[in-house]
Amino acid sequence: MFLKIKLIYKLLKLIIFLFLLSSSLISHAAPIAKEYQIKAVFLYNFANFIRWPYSAFTHYQAPFNICILGDDPFQEGIDVMVENEEVKGHIVKVQRLNDIVNVDNCQILFISQSEKFYLDQILFSLQQRPILTVSDINNFVTQGGMIQFFKQSRRVRFYIAIDTLKEAGLKASVNLLRIAKIVRR
Repeated sequence: MFLKIKLIYKLLKLIIFLFLLSSSLISHAAPIAKEYQIKAVFLYNFANFIRWPYSAFTHYQAPFNICILGDDPFQEGIDVMVENEEVKGHIVKVQRLNDIVNVDNCQILFISQSEKFYLDQILFSLQQRPILTVSDINNFVTQGGMIQFFKQSRRVRFYIAIDTLKEAGLKASVNLLRIAKIVRR
């Protein structure tokens, strides 16, 4: 019963957040900010639709870390959204990284546009590690990334490189795969 109430609470929070995004409370003069608020919602929700191996956490009480590598396009919006949230018993934290030295603590790594010139080296160093790599850099999934945001008809959509996910020991739920565009090698 408690789990149902918690799930309903999360769903209501997401619905309210999405309503605020679509309402006039958010400035129409800032379409980039709105786009990244939507991407932040997706980023957090990926955590509920991907399964990580136990080895992705240093211990059973370790936080679930959503990391942002490079310039932070989400700003404080993502921090507010994940405040007091949990993913599969792990408290959600947001970390901002300037390099990939501390990336082993990340379960999700958003690679910012500012890192596009280093993308090959970043993805090479992350191969077969249980870290969900996400970006909106063009051709991200064809270069070895796992999830790539793109816009279609003014809506945010995403590609999933299913083979790259499997190689890293991650598994996407069927519900997530239904709304994604699947990319295979």
